[in-house]
Amino acid sequence: AGAQTLGTYALFLYLFKAMEVVMKTKFLFFAIAAALLLALSLAADTIHDQLNGTWSGSWIPEGGVRDAMTIELKHDESGKLTGRFVTPASMNFTKATFNAKTRLLSLEATDSTSGKQYRLNAKVQGTEIKGTVTAGTETGQIDLIKWTYVPRINGY
Repeated sequence: AGAQTLGTYALFLYLFKAMEVVMKTKFLFFAIAAALLLALSLAADTIHDQLNGTWSGSWIPEGGVRDAMTIELKHDESGKLTGRFVTPASMNFTKATFNAKTRLLSLEATDSTSGKQYRLNAKVQGTEIKGTVTAGTETGQIDLIKWTYVPRINGY
C-alpha cells in the first residue's frame, strides 16, 4: 500500500508541475499580447500628431537679447509639413522638413516687411525643440516648448 501511495504522490507532483508550466505559459502569452496591444495604441500617436500644434519660447542671438518666438506646425491633407512663424513676425514657411528618424526639423521663411530671411534648424525632443535660428545675419540658440492642453479639474 505504501508503494502505491508513493506512486500516486509522484503522479500528483508530475501533474502539478505540468499545470504550473501551462499556467506560466498562458501568463506569458497574455503578457506579450497586452504589450503588443499597448504598442499598437501608442503607435497611433503618429509623429504628425506630435509635431502638429503651437510651439513657443525664445531665441538668443549671439551677443544679443532674448527674443520671443512662436511657430505653428501642421500637416496638410497630403501629409506635407506646413506652418508659419507667428512671432517675431508673422510669415508662412517657404520650406518645412522633418526627418522622423533623426528628429531634425528645418524651417525657412522670409519676412515680407523687412525682407529678412529666417532659418530654423533644430531637433525635436518630445515636447521641446532645441537648435539654432538665423534671422538675417544674426544667429542664435532657440528653445521652444509645445503648447499642451491640460483640462481643469473642479474649476482648478
